[in-house]
Amino acid sequence: MKSLLQKKDNRNKKMIALIDGEHYPEVTRDAVRLLKNYFSGTFLGIVFLGGTEKLIVDDLEGYFKEKVYIINDLDSDFCPALQYFGPDIAYDLSDEPVVDYRIRMKIASFCMANECSYMGPDFLFNWEKRDIKISKKTLSIIGTGKRIGKTAISSYIAKLLSGSNIDIAILAMGRGGPGKPQVIKGNEVDITAGYLLELNKKGLHASSDYIEDAMLSRVTTIGCRRCGGGFAGKIFMTNLEEGACIAQKLDCELILIEGSGASIPGIDTDGTICVIGAFQDWDSLIGYLGIYRIMLADIIILTMCEEPLADMDKIEILESRIKKYNPHADIIRTVFRPEPLSDIKGKRIFLGMTANPKIEHNIRDHFESKYGCRIAAVSFNLSRRSALRKDLAGSPDFDMILTELKAAAVDVLTEYASVNKKGIAYIDNIPVIIGKNRDFREKLIKLIRRGENIS
Repeated sequence: MKSLLQKKDNRNKKMIALIDGEHYPEVTRDAVRLLKNYFSGTFLGIVFLGGTEKLIVDDLEGYFKEKVYIINDLDSDFCPALQYFGPDIAYDLSDEPVVDYRIRMKIASFCMANECSYMGPDFLFNWEKRDIKISKKTLSIIGTGKRIGKTAISSYIAKLLSGSNIDIAILAMGRGGPGKPQVIKGNEVDITAGYLLELNKKGLHASSDYIEDAMLSRVTTIGCRRCGGGFAGKIFMTNLEEGACIAQKLDCELILIEGSGASIPGIDTDGTICVIGAFQDWDSLIGYLGIYRIMLADIIILTMCEEPLADMDKIEILESRIKKYNPHADIIRTVFRPEPLSDIKGKRIFLGMTANPKIEHNIRDHFESKYGCRIAAVSFNLSRRSALRKDLAGSPDFDMILTELKAAAVDVLTEYASVNKKGIAYIDNIPVIIGKNRDFREKLIKLIRRGENIS
């Protein structure tokens, strides 16, 4: 990290040091002097994180001859400290027990949300501006992980806004996206099983998010690829910029920028929606800079807000913690209700999903009672091809496959249906808003009309 501190392009950068009272003041003072000597930019001051075991001085500013901001409560005081100094880099000279890995991940989130890099002796969370520009109105949909419903939410928002006479397109990226961005005009292309199998034969990932978006929302979608995902959502490789150039030329008013997993598209957008699975563990959210993603959001959508995935106590606790870090965001609670895109009445169904097996009873009951089918077998191995094939082979007889358009839906299930003369139908996971905060359409319209209005 010494070489990073001494880089020439740091000359225009500003730095603060984070210290604690578990080091003797003389030791910390010498470390701060060394840090200033290494750093070629401007040193702004010190943030004192706490700890009193070896703190033998009362006047920290007098002792260090630097401005010192004292933290009494990390959650409420750290961001104001960053706003007070306005640094580009926060360098951590503290240690356990004042900070542990959870606290450091919180600090990383706070720094990134305030456009500040976070550095220590052997780590660097480097903040970089999302510098891809689109002159049209844009809204990013990011998430705190995989399989939490981002694509379902994106498609739902597209349908919702299209119904409000807003011309919309979706720019999506994925781990299986095309090498050259692909455009699908969802209102013109009939995305059938045959269409998907043709894409599969061409070597494309026919279950990619942009294809699912086009099928479900019937709007124009652009598919891109990405590889690698950092703690703060940075991507190693992507053709998103090329996709953004295509999006720029589309005849639409609003572009939804759909993230992939916990990765954040590098496009500077006008607003952000963050999708969080209500079942997610809070410590895991902290550990993967979920707080940073929460702090970015204008609207937060909690998905799968039902038992056995998440009981009401868990949802209430999660929502209260979210409000602690982003009190201004609107929080929307949802549950998913899968809807077949074709008639399945009277059919014996093999059901393929990526959902949690805990909800098998809920899903069986939903399809059988609402759509008049009989579920012969359910496989939750849609993302595990060998296990999915075993489930197919061991299933009681069925006459139709019903599946989400994800993972192995095309190359395994659709191909199986084609070869074995079985019917095939796809699922739209419809988010149903629950709880008090139900005016989602109005909140969306307000968000996208912020600044330059869409008329």
